[in-house]
Amino acid sequence: MEARVVLISYTPDLERVCASAMRSCYSQYPASELYLRKDLLGDADVKRMLEKALQLGHYDVMEHGSLTYSLNNVSRVLTHQLVRHRLASFSQQSQRYVRIGKNEWYVKPPSLKDEKVQVEVNNAKIELGYDDFMAVSGQIYEAYSEKGFHKEDARFIVPSASKTNITITANPREFRHIFSQRCDSAAQWEIRDVCWAMLASAKLIAPNIFKTFDFPASKDRQALERLAKIDELLSDYRSSFEKTERGTLFEIDLSKLDLSHKVLSFILKGS
Repeated sequence: MEARVVLISYTPDLERVCASAMRSCYSQYPASELYLRKDLLGDADVKRMLEKALQLGHYDVMEHGSLTYSLNNVSRVLTHQLVRHRLASFSQQSQRYVRIGKNEWYVKPPSLKDEKVQVEVNNAKIELGYDDFMAVSGQIYEAYSEKGFHKEDARFIVPSASKTNITITANPREFRHIFSQRCDSAAQWEIRDVCWAMLASAKLIAPNIFKTFDFPASKDRQALERLAKIDELLSDYRSSFEKTERGTLFEIDLSKLDLSHKVLSFILKGS
C-alpha cells in the first residue's frame, strides 16, 4: 500500500494574497483593494513582488495563507521527524484508539530487502528477517488485544515502522523551510520522498513562492536537479489543472522523479 499525499485545502489565489499584503506596505491602497484590482496589481506584479521578497529575505509576507496536507500510510518514523517543525499544526491518528491493521500495516525500508539475521530467544538461536519480526510483533499485538488488554497498552509492542495518518497545516514560509530541510539528499529517505510529493502540489498552486530552495537543499546538486524535473513535469499539468472542476481529486504522477519508494500525490481542487 503506497504512501499517499493529498493537498486537501489551500488559500485561494495564495500568491496574490501574499503579494497584496506586501504591496500594501508601500501603497496608499489596502491589501483588499490591491487584491481585487488587477489594474493596481497585475499578475506580472505578483510574480515580480514575490521574487523580490525571496531575493531580499522578506519571508514574512509568505505567512499570509496556508496549505493543509493529509498524509496517509506513512510510518511513525516519518511523523516523529515531521512534528519537529513546530510552526506547523498536526493532527495524527491515535494508536490508543485505533487498532493497527492485520495486512500491510508497516513500512519496510527498501534497503533491508529479505536479509535475515541471527538472534537469540530463550537461549535458542534463530534467524529472522524484517518481515518475520513484524509478523511476530503483529501477532503479539493481536494476542494482547484479544485477551482484553487496552489498545493503549498493546501498542507498546508495535514498532515505529507502523503506518499512520497525519494532517499538517502551515503557512508557505514554513513549508519552504520544511522542503528545504527534507528534500535535501541527506534527509531520511521516507520523509524526503513524501516532502517531494508535497512540494510538487505546492508548486502547482504557488510556483513563484516555491520556485527555489533555501539552505541546505539550495546547495544540493541532486535536489536542484530534481526540482528542475518537477518544473518540467508541472508544465504538462498546469493547463489541465486549471480546467479541472472544483472538488475534483487531481493526481500528479511522480514516477519520473525516481523516488526511493512509491508516493501518490493529489490536489483536491479548490476555488
